[in-house]
Amino acid sequence: MNFYIRNGNLRVRRLVFFILLSLLLSNVPHQTSASNTIPARIFEGSENSKAILANLDYIDVKQSNSWAKNAIWETGALELMKGYGEKRFGLNTRLSAEEALVIAYNMAGREAEAQLAAEALDLQRREEDRKTPAGNMWADGYLLLALNDGLITQEQYNDAMQTDQLELEPTAFRRSNPVTREDMAFYLAKVLEINPVNSQTHTFNDYRDWKEANPHRIPYIEALLQNRVMNGDGNGYFRPKGTVTREQAAQIIQNAFPFIFPRLNIEKFKGTIESIEQYTDKTDGRNSTVTIIDVRNSGGQLHQFRFERPSAEEKMNEMAGGSKNTVSKGAIVNDMGVLKDESAFGEGQEIIYFIKNNRIVYASIVISSTRTEYYLGKILSVDDENRHIGIEVFLELPFSDIRLADPAVLYNIVPDGTVEKLSVSEDAKIFMDFSRKTLKDIKPESIMLITVENGLVTGLVKVNLDLLQEEGIVSGIVEENNPDLGYVTLYFPDGLGTSPAYGESLSNYRTYSYLRAEDVTVYKNGVPAVMEEIKPGDSVFLKLDADGNLIRISASDNYYPVYGRVRAKLSGNLLIEKQDGTYEQITIPPNTPVFRQKRRVTWDDIKEGDNLRILLQKSGSNVIVGEVTLEKKAQETTGIYKAQFGYYDDYNNSIVVTRLQQFSDGIWKQPETAGASKLQISENYKPDIQKGMHGTVYLAMGKNFMGNNTVIKMASDGGALLSEVIGDTIVEVQPGRGSLTLLNKNMRFVYGPDSIIVKGGKLLEPNQVKSYDEAYVVAGSHVDGTHKADVIWLREPAGDTGLTLYRGRISGIEWLSSFTLQSFSEFRDPEWEFVNVPKTLSIDPQYIRIYDDDGRTDPAQFNDNGENSYKNRTVYVLAQEGRAMLVSTAPYGDVVYKGRILKLEGAVKDAYGHSVSPPGSMLLSEARVYNLRTWIWENNDDVQMGIPPNAVIMRNGKVADAEQLEEGDRITVIKSETSDDAYVIIAESY
Repeated sequence: MNFYIRNGNLRVRRLVFFILLSLLLSNVPHQTSASNTIPARIFEGSENSKAILANLDYIDVKQSNSWAKNAIWETGALELMKGYGEKRFGLNTRLSAEEALVIAYNMAGREAEAQLAAEALDLQRREEDRKTPAGNMWADGYLLLALNDGLITQEQYNDAMQTDQLELEPTAFRRSNPVTREDMAFYLAKVLEINPVNSQTHTFNDYRDWKEANPHRIPYIEALLQNRVMNGDGNGYFRPKGTVTREQAAQIIQNAFPFIFPRLNIEKFKGTIESIEQYTDKTDGRNSTVTIIDVRNSGGQLHQFRFERPSAEEKMNEMAGGSKNTVSKGAIVNDMGVLKDESAFGEGQEIIYFIKNNRIVYASIVISSTRTEYYLGKILSVDDENRHIGIEVFLELPFSDIRLADPAVLYNIVPDGTVEKLSVSEDAKIFMDFSRKTLKDIKPESIMLITVENGLVTGLVKVNLDLLQEEGIVSGIVEENNPDLGYVTLYFPDGLGTSPAYGESLSNYRTYSYLRAEDVTVYKNGVPAVMEEIKPGDSVFLKLDADGNLIRISASDNYYPVYGRVRAKLSGNLLIEKQDGTYEQITIPPNTPVFRQKRRVTWDDIKEGDNLRILLQKSGSNVIVGEVTLEKKAQETTGIYKAQFGYYDDYNNSIVVTRLQQFSDGIWKQPETAGASKLQISENYKPDIQKGMHGTVYLAMGKNFMGNNTVIKMASDGGALLSEVIGDTIVEVQPGRGSLTLLNKNMRFVYGPDSIIVKGGKLLEPNQVKSYDEAYVVAGSHVDGTHKADVIWLREPAGDTGLTLYRGRISGIEWLSSFTLQSFSEFRDPEWEFVNVPKTLSIDPQYIRIYDDDGRTDPAQFNDNGENSYKNRTVYVLAQEGRAMLVSTAPYGDVVYKGRILKLEGAVKDAYGHSVSPPGSMLLSEARVYNLRTWIWENNDDVQMGIPPNAVIMRNGKVADAEQLEEGDRITVIKSETSDDAYVIIAESY
């Protein structure tokens, strides 16, 4: 590469300057995308991933077509099962009794306990009798645990401890003897504490050879069969006396993951890689490459992986050859059947990943031509002849085992009436009560795990309600709800549940108490509700606390929803075109509730072409209509933008724009990066782009099904002469004429379907703009004198949380219980209202914040004795319903300002958006100061204010810290005339 340098030394100096600058910046940690979105959880790589990856490089596994490859690699990466060394796993080698015990205890997380037991045994031996290598000694510890836990008898233990195993009788317990399948089941069930099943052995009894099993082992075999840890051979045989190969053992361990993971702090997730970024870390003597990977998991949370590898030029350790200062942290990745390190990850990949002790240890890249989805849902109808089922979807699961689902997701099941009609494969595997069934055996109202492959149901498994109950979740149908006495009684879909004869497992779960109805979180048909709305016949999910009390209930009306479009409206009848293309005429009785946008409307509001949902219940030949809901699903927006239109890329369905700015609380924020931006258009939106289009456009962005931002609506300013942002109140709306009038602007603004209208993050229709809405209007003035509203942003002010600001002198403190103000003033913006009576406020140490002159301090220091007593000190108090939430000794302020935060100074955030240090001052624009003498707000120049450590800060109705303030926030400030510090900051952001 040639550089042509002119003008002598000046050009050379500039070149050297830029080279030095680039070297300097290379040492600055890279600012990742996480600065915009804070990860819910961050996982570092594993320090021993490189060694484990080398150990998993089994030649016999790689050269085989083993069905257990994934199980072998997963269990190996999680250090549950190891190979024989020399890159050999031993696929078909029969598992010995000793190995089976070692594996069982390792699965239970008791490896360290076994090693300690082994060391204690070995210390009792003479020096010359001590065992080597260490592996032989450690095996003794596992055998001692097995003896103590009743897995083997004293006689078997004595046999196993014999030095010469070959001298033992053939019937003796030899360590190296192959373990039988029934003994393997016994060991696992005992060590993992899987309760034996004595009352129901119908699963094992279905096998032809069940009588060959040791009767004392049958309850444990049944337990493992019912929990799908072990299975038969597919030909009707369990082979209790058969052996277990190491290949089979790996699969058994994988099947037992739901029992292993809680013990070993292992978690399994599914997600999609959103971004991968790297930077060089040269801090603290390091010279390493750090890789940051953002993953959006199936539950919607952002997870982040952090991997670190020494850079090539880092000095090496002269003894070990490793990095001096950097410890490698990586992961093992299964990339289409080939094990690699974390460099195999790529953006857009769908992955399944395992977390152990908060470290990412193993992942598989999901590459399949078959799209497989798993749903938890309720069966509403079964059409055996046409092989169709109707289901109410509760939630989508990442895996086919509900036991691996995040409990937090299960706790928050909120049925919202979403219904799917699905076709069932002829080969679908249907299991109910641990037995293979047919489609006609499924009863409506059954809770099932549904496997869907490319839109076709290939698996249906009835959910064991005991599993949900172990998590404190109960499902059923309401028989009675009594808010006055505080209980709800359920029955189950087959009509049982209230009868004592229903059975052991569920008979104890029939009636559930709640202490106070107002303390129960209630959802009805997907929206917040109260206990009084829970009616007999409702289908419900209950969440119980550790004491068995009801703390959450999600209910849905026990009706069958029909979705469709109104094709004809007759006298008391609707002709509905349903989602499957068929038509149905439904009689709507008088007084049937009709809803739109969660508001009650009338029969007259139903129009031809409306999308709706009708709740039906069939009783014999009668059809009962529960309600009619008129629907239009509002599109959610992630932001509103202004840009200069470049061109439309028809081939990629995208537009190229420049000077992109985001709208935020009434202002256009300048872009962080200049230049052109290419924006994908939503596949569900077709913008009207005229040939030769140019000038200013307004864009509403929203997420597509892949989670990527796309254009969901676009509006052109039509060549406006002038554009402005107006914050005002809409006083008159005429949707028919497409015009609105603002309170403080003596002019009409036209708007219509081309206008972008947003409220609460959702796009609205023109007829949803109402009088007295608070709004920001982005309006353009045109040559013909019209004023067009291109963007209407309907504001939603912060809700009233009940926080009240007081100021008063403390007369006494009951330590960690309450304190009393001798008298007080209440802030009623913009003035203080004095009340000459004492006021006592309670203290909850878990919630209260105490700010002294130096900042936040321990609530235990808040007392009225000693040299640091707060007695007789004047303080600010933020209180809620008689409870003090914050107490501050900030000085008295008598000047009130309003304005907008233009700039926060001194704030420092790390690469993940976490606050390192809060802002120390702020610049206030659009400032106004309240004149106490004239009672008038007076405009003021931009004002610089400090933020002291004991400032009282409230944002959007909640107690906040300085780092939670954002540029663009509208604020009210209380300060004094003699100081530039803001003693009280009340911020709002729309």
